[in-house]
Amino acid sequence: MNFSSPLTILFTLLLLHETLYSTMADQKFIENTCKGTPSPNLCLKILLANPKSQNSDLTDLALIGVAAVKDKGVEIIRQIVALKSSKPKLRPTLNYCEEAYHAVVYADVPSSNEALRGGLAKFAEDGMADSAVESQACERSFSEHGWMSPMTDSNKAMNDVANVVRAIIRMLL
Repeated sequence: MNFSSPLTILFTLLLLHETLYSTMADQKFIENTCKGTPSPNLCLKILLANPKSQNSDLTDLALIGVAAVKDKGVEIIRQIVALKSSKPKLRPTLNYCEEAYHAVVYADVPSSNEALRGGLAKFAEDGMADSAVESQACERSFSEHGWMSPMTDSNKAMNDVANVVRAIIRMLL
């Protein structure tokens, strides 16, 4: 019994060491990946918020990023619906923005997911590039009608997230 206790302790320490080393290596991989994006801090925030980022390869990190674009798009669509009620005079422009963000959530994101899963990174990159373009088009539509945009922060956030994810996907090319 005296032998099992030190062996158990030694085994536990070795297991803890390996787990810690593996976690540190995963963290370093994520940090190095994010350094290659236009916004490393945003990239880290996106990837580290998802526990699946640990033990992920670059394709998995890109898929996590695409999911973040979808989440941001859904959030913005909810914002648009609320703005339609509170700012009825902006309804035509908000309708345009809603269509743009529906394209992001229901076309760009699914096509990027499918492309990444199929090893076609170029097509996944195109989807994220379009997501950024849609956010810019929404923002621009307000000024085209002479209005101040109530969505500037949201549109910028989508543009930033989409461009970070696009940079991750480009690393697969």
